[in-house]
Amino acid sequence: MLKEMLQNANDQVLRQYLEDIHAHDLSELFLDLDNEERLRLYRSLSDEKLADLVSYLDAEEAAEIFTDFNLKKQKQLVELMEPDDAVDIIQELEDKHQDDLLEILGEASDVVQLIHFEEDETGSAMTNLVVVVLPDMDVKKATKKVIQEAVDVESINTIFVTDNEHHYLGVVPLKKLLKSKPPLLISDIMEDYPFAYANDSITQTVQSIRNYAIYEMPVLNEDHVLLGMITLDDALDIYQEEAQEDFERLAGLPETEVDSGAIRTAFLRLPWLLALLCFLIPISLVTSAFEHILATVAILIIFQPLILGSAGNVATQTLAVTLKMISTNEKGMLKNSYREIITGIINGLVIGLIAFSVTFVFAKLNTSLTSEPLLVSFVVGISLWLTVLTAPIIAIIIPLTLKIFKVDPAIASGPFITTLIDVAALFIYFGLATIMLGGL
Repeated sequence: MLKEMLQNANDQVLRQYLEDIHAHDLSELFLDLDNEERLRLYRSLSDEKLADLVSYLDAEEAAEIFTDFNLKKQKQLVELMEPDDAVDIIQELEDKHQDDLLEILGEASDVVQLIHFEEDETGSAMTNLVVVVLPDMDVKKATKKVIQEAVDVESINTIFVTDNEHHYLGVVPLKKLLKSKPPLLISDIMEDYPFAYANDSITQTVQSIRNYAIYEMPVLNEDHVLLGMITLDDALDIYQEEAQEDFERLAGLPETEVDSGAIRTAFLRLPWLLALLCFLIPISLVTSAFEHILATVAILIIFQPLILGSAGNVATQTLAVTLKMISTNEKGMLKNSYREIITGIINGLVIGLIAFSVTFVFAKLNTSLTSEPLLVSFVVGISLWLTVLTAPIIAIIIPLTLKIFKVDPAIASGPFITTLIDVAALFIYFGLATIMLGGL
């Protein structure tokens, strides 16, 4: 539809269409345009609509669009955007381009003040466009202030209260303000409200928004001065990014780039695959260390995939639960760890008994493979029980240890931790086989 309008509609019809369409829908249609169509679109869009369009694009794509305009135009667009959206885009620009744009914006710019925060800090995702009232204001005057500033801020659902030095005191919900009548003052209807510090972890702040079931979280500096707020839509975006990042790390993937070609994707993944290949070397070394028992009791090699597969499956389940609890700061980590270990004991016992029975029947039917079916069955059954018990312990200890050393626990990805558990499982399996069958 947009392409047809750009190719066939006159300027008046096109401008009306562009003003009526939502910026999100426009951003999806925009990506299919060629350079000539984009140029006509730029000429037909108001600065406000163009700023909205850029805001809805992916930050990397938006940064590329920015290069189509001169610095003066870029400055206009940035000033029309939400500061946190503008920061995301500017951070994707090349260093020289970024420095030039920040210089023309000036130190007093809201965007410049936000961009100095680290990416994982709460301050990097906040907006400083908020409505602030003083405690000694009467409700009528405060309501007028909200109406005057509403057009320039991101949300007016929550009105923030500070003293004359901008120290945070609390909030007044918009609904409560509108219901209040003079001679009430803001201090009479003000409420306590949770807050976050600008240097707090962004994931911690997002989790607090979820826990308190609020739409806006005030952000303060160390002196308790109100700097801005994080809104629910920002929190949802961050949640999505964190979930994708944790999934990639859990799967041992490099950063996902949806639009990358096959060759680029292959080269991005190759270093990780080579690293994982190196992690498989210990498995080969462990297996070679027990060549004598494998040569004596060849049937053991048949059940090796059963031991490794079961341990890996249990570890992946426990790792997922542990990472979820760590990322959401849920309480009861000790209780959860105890539950996972007890679950491993129970599941291992059941699976071990089944494996014992299956192995015994298999060995009885294939007498050429072993002369001691009962002992072999015990080795497989007990090994499976011990590995399924050991797997959750490793899957709990590794992420918690990384967290203690302030390393993202998500790097304890599936492939890495599974390899570690495979090595432990082989030691248990072949070690037990050596003890019980070594004399055969």
